Amino acid sequence: MEKTTISEIRFDSRDLYNGGEKIQREIGIGKVPFPTYLSFRPLIELMSKTAQEKKLFEFISEGKSVLKRLNEMPELMGPITDPDLLVNNQPMVNFLINSVLPPVSQDYTLAKLSVPFHLSAFYMTPALQELTNNHNVQYEINRDPQLMYCATLVGACVLVLNRFYGQKIDIEPPFSISVTYPESKIRRFFKLKMDTTFVDIKATKPLKPLTQKEINNLLSNIYDTDLWLKAIPADHFEFHGFTINSLLEITEEEALSRIKQQLLRKEAIVNQSNIEELEGLLQTFFQMKDLRLGLTAIDYPIEKTVAHKYKIRFDFLADEIGQLLGSANQNSIYEKACRYREVLLIEDLKSLSQPTPIEEGLLDKGIRSIIVAPLFNKHDQVIGLLEIGSPRPYAMHSFVELKFKDLLSLFSMAVERSRKEIDNQVEAIIREQFTDVHSSLEWRFIEASYNLMEKREANNGMGSMEPIIFADVHPLYGQADIVNSSNIRNKAIQEDLIDNLERVKSLLKRCGETTPFPLLHQYHMQVEKAISEISEEFNSNDDSRIVDLLHFRIHPLLRHIRTDFPEVASIISGYFDGLDPDLQVVYVRRKRYEDSVDMINDAISQYLEKEQKKSQKVLPHYFTKYKTDGIEYTQYIGQSMLQSGTFCELHLQNFRLWQLIDMCKITKLVHEKQAELPVSLTTAQLVFAYTSTLSIRFRQDEKQFDVDGAYNVRYEILKKRIDKATTEETNERITQAGKIAVVYLQDKDRQEYLEYLEYLKHEGYIEPEIEDLKIGRLQGVQGLKALRVTVKV
Repeated sequence: MEKTTISEIRFDSRDLYNGGEKIQREIGIGKVPFPTYLSFRPLIELMSKTAQEKKLFEFISEGKSVLKRLNEMPELMGPITDPDLLVNNQPMVNFLINSVLPPVSQDYTLAKLSVPFHLSAFYMTPALQELTNNHNVQYEINRDPQLMYCATLVGACVLVLNRFYGQKIDIEPPFSISVTYPESKIRRFFKLKMDTTFVDIKATKPLKPLTQKEINNLLSNIYDTDLWLKAIPADHFEFHGFTINSLLEITEEEALSRIKQQLLRKEAIVNQSNIEELEGLLQTFFQMKDLRLGLTAIDYPIEKTVAHKYKIRFDFLADEIGQLLGSANQNSIYEKACRYREVLLIEDLKSLSQPTPIEEGLLDKGIRSIIVAPLFNKHDQVIGLLEIGSPRPYAMHSFVELKFKDLLSLFSMAVERSRKEIDNQVEAIIREQFTDVHSSLEWRFIEASYNLMEKREANNGMGSMEPIIFADVHPLYGQADIVNSSNIRNKAIQEDLIDNLERVKSLLKRCGETTPFPLLHQYHMQVEKAISEISEEFNSNDDSRIVDLLHFRIHPLLRHIRTDFPEVASIISGYFDGLDPDLQVVYVRRKRYEDSVDMINDAISQYLEKEQKKSQKVLPHYFTKYKTDGIEYTQYIGQSMLQSGTFCELHLQNFRLWQLIDMCKITKLVHEKQAELPVSLTTAQLVFAYTSTLSIRFRQDEKQFDVDGAYNVRYEILKKRIDKATTEETNERITQAGKIAVVYLQDKDRQEYLEYLEYLKHEGYIEPEIEDLKIGRLQGVQGLKALRVTVKV
């Protein structure tokens, strides 16, 4: 909302017309083009008519003589152009003024009498005169000058429509003015009201015919002043009489409206500056310059407190007390307000006989009187506290409390909305951790969503999301794979299963010695056989076969025996207690292995995330990673991924070198983690130097990006097959523990990466030897080569 500040307006009663034009120029309001004249004729004629109807002068004996004198003074009938005429006839002019502005109310009524549609006044009430003479008072009008001009002009034209075209249009432009008193800094708001009862309109030329359709069109275009003046030409009408312009105080209503607007703003209650704005509005609402505002998000009972904060902590003791509802503050005014779910008024905190640390803290902060209220969400749960206070005892009283209660629903909605916004932000962070959509590409999704909205608006709600494709991007693929992970995992599973079967074998034997249940002996034989089989040779199918044997045959038998034969119940219970509570099998060595894998994966993942924050600042791009037995990740960079800025070859070279440095640091990181790992594991690093560009598309059904087009699928095939590639000469895996293998397709790629590796040697990242390897033939792939280096650890 634009505002026009009036530094000083002084009305000169001896300048009926030019003074108004001067004021209009000062604040930028255009002059209404209709001829306007001061005249008392409309008032005098109304008085005469009223006197004849015995409504005005029946109790005034001088009434007829007054009217007679007025009839003897035709100069007051107007038009009045000479201010001296008002001075020379001051007694009668005063009588006329007092008839529309009763003397008993002029000391507190803010009003003036003006030539129609002029800002200057030929009379102001003492109350308004006192206000305008106060040079320290600051004024603000809540509308821009052009809008005020439009409203005034249209208001004049509407009078013409009502007078000559049979309309009954009632308009009241929403103009208001705020007044700030410097000594208190408290603002008061007034509504500007113009009374045109004593304005007469004269048609100076024949009326232009206007249909109702044309009039309706005018009302639909109230800002088009040219259209209005074309329909109602300014030289066709004159306005005679005067207007009564009043300032009606609407401070409470306006302050409440502004409080509502402020609370609807984004982040209205999550930063200090916005809270201070609300405090100022509340000072205006309550007309209390020393009022203080406190607001906090809170959960009651305290057991319902969420794990994260809401950033809404602006209560009076925010800097002194960490937990307002903590056990140390039992029976405080805050705790009582939440417990009883009621507004709590304390006229004087010093009068409390048993103050808690809360009340003592408030007194230390200079608060003597206070009102506290719990705020509720739509489920009637306490979600916050609102408080107002003052350093003066009894400044807060029952009448203040009544007005305060009117605000509670507004602040409740604001707190609930802000808490939801914070919850959504937390949820977004969770999604960021577990989904594949990257924030650096958010701009493209916003753009596509906006385009979809426009399609639906143009096609009656019909439209589909456009494909989100990033073309000509460079992929940078890398992985840090745990060496020999399958064998290590299988060995851990094998050892756990043998351990489990040995425990069962021993248990079945002991139970069979004391329990007449032959099935125990049969299962004992099956267990011995299973131990022998998986000890000699173990494969992945053995895992599920042995687990099924335990879960569906042996364990049900043992539970039955435990129930029917109490003498063996304790040893059977001891066996079950030694199993993993979730898997119900021995889960010791496999857990140690899986914990080791998780520790390595987490360390690598955290390192990559930290480096991502740096690289995104250099060049926004798309990054995705997957956890397996190790980490594999891909970065996509290119011009199409940039909302602004330019991508160049230097960016690509920089990211390729950066990737090799990251691989060196990851290798060292894994080496340093060895002492912490339950099972010693190492990683082999692989980089795929794929120097052709490709396109990626967002798959709506899968909610992730994937390569787009048949040609680009070749990249995915190559990426998956090089993981198990071996050298042509020795048939060993190209990925080796503690080393980095760079797989490439073309000789120019080899030259580029050799330069990067020379730099790494110079910086001490890798050993001097660089191996040149030919990769053995893969299914559908040939001609691949690799460079391999050993990382210094």
